Amino acid sequence: MSRLILFALLGLFMPAQSHAQRPPTTIAQLRGAYRPLLIFAPKPDDPSLNLQLRTLRDSSRALADRNILAIAIPYNAPSPTVTRLTEADAADARRSFHIAPGDFTVLLIGKDGDEKFRSNKPISIDQLNQIVDAMPMRQQEMRQQPH
Repeated sequence: MSRLILFALLGLFMPAQSHAQRPPTTIAQLRGAYRPLLIFAPKPDDPSLNLQLRTLRDSSRALADRNILAIAIPYNAPSPTVTRLTEADAADARRSFHIAPGDFTVLLIGKDGDEKFRSNKPISIDQLNQIVDAMPMRQQEMRQQPH
């Protein structure tokens, strides 16, 4: 298991002072290895954001099995997730995916870098698993995994 996923599994949340110790990443760096789940929110204490992060935290094993990496992107605020984007990449993601500052949006990006799913409300782990498991690349991964 990669170090990046291990950090995500150990704690979806980190204290604010720990963010300085963890370098931000870019979506391009994740391409090919992870399926980023971008969670856009108007602010870090948004109720939908908190519900989505709780759901994901309770399902960390399923996320790891599917190489899903949750990244919260509250508008003009630090991310409450272990993995965070650079400020430039977060702003670029908002622009390129057409996310308004006041919107809550969950966006699943495939390992190929393309948008695979979008919702304006929190997504259940079952729905997320079904979406990912139906992807051709995931089907191939499941065939290659030892039983």
